[in-house]
Amino acid sequence: MYKEFIDPILMKMNSEVWHTRAREALHLAETTPLTLKLLEQFGDAHHRLHDARLNVEVGGVRFDNPVIVGAGWDKAGRAVKGLYTLGFSGVEVGTVVEHPQEGNPAPRQFMLAPGVTLNRLGFNSPGMEAVARNLQRYRGSGIPVGISLGKNREVAAQDAPQAHAVVAEKLYDAAAYFAINVSSPNTPGLRALQDKGPLTDIVQAVNAAMEKRGGKKPLFVKIAPELSEEAVNDVIEVVLEHGLTGIIAANTTINQEIKAKYGERWRNEAGGVSGDDAEYRRMATEKVAYVYRQTQGKLAIMGVGGVKDAKTALEKIRAGAAIVQVVTGIRGEGTALPGRINREIVSYMEKEGIKYIDELIGVDCDKKLSHL
Repeated sequence: MYKEFIDPILMKMNSEVWHTRAREALHLAETTPLTLKLLEQFGDAHHRLHDARLNVEVGGVRFDNPVIVGAGWDKAGRAVKGLYTLGFSGVEVGTVVEHPQEGNPAPRQFMLAPGVTLNRLGFNSPGMEAVARNLQRYRGSGIPVGISLGKNREVAAQDAPQAHAVVAEKLYDAAAYFAINVSSPNTPGLRALQDKGPLTDIVQAVNAAMEKRGGKKPLFVKIAPELSEEAVNDVIEVVLEHGLTGIIAANTTINQEIKAKYGERWRNEAGGVSGDDAEYRRMATEKVAYVYRQTQGKLAIMGVGGVKDAKTALEKIRAGAAIVQVVTGIRGEGTALPGRINREIVSYMEKEGIKYIDELIGVDCDKKLSHL
């Protein structure tokens, strides 16, 4: 019903306005046990609560199932419990920067096709102080909250390590894990921080900030889908050398040919494409498989990019992802998405005689992905 009736209406609305309203509706639903119960039924989330076969542990953090919300959906940390109630096993909040930031000028988020988005938001954030206040309400909830770390637009590259570290220090108590986001295409010069030298400096600063607060928590680096194998190898080297937990693959794509598929007017538009585009999904999944092969499964991988159903979730898992993240898929498929994915994964496991979900991680890491 969602795709037949609701999504066509939403396609005519301002995408960013709709997104904000959806987040605030989930925020309001958190206020009473009754509305949360209704939300659980609306989200078809019952499998998450009862099926241990879906349990995943990453960096010592336990997730009820392998499907979480990726960074970008709840940048302010206002709808964590609502999203969890829908059936997601965790929420990555952010990207969070030190000071409040408006981001790039609007309009800056566009639906190119059902389930396919181009955004150039540019780390719009209420800032770490506001996010810290918002996340206070989830203390003791048991919901795994990841924090995506970023820097304000005006922060120079040489000051990026401290900019990331101060956010990690502020939000340390709220975080189950942290992710360094130096792969967004929407902040000028940011992707250069994926290079080995700058990334090493950021990682060291964030690790030091965590040690200062009480010890290291799981830490990931999020990479761009366009990174060359050589560049990915450099990221892997930094991650292994400094004892990080893993890599998130991958961010939105700036590929012009992918943009142009939705109309020539989009070819040179700034921003990154995400969601239900087969080529983008393939790029992201190939990065997951490459990292898994190069590290022989030693690093935890979170796979993101085009996850919209059990098939695309299993593609990421079988390529090497322990966790899959969903962002644009919520808009494309509706609130029942996480419950449906988990229910269908359980059905697949029963059919194939698989006892636990982690038995599937990386089994297709050497497989060609031309079928996507």
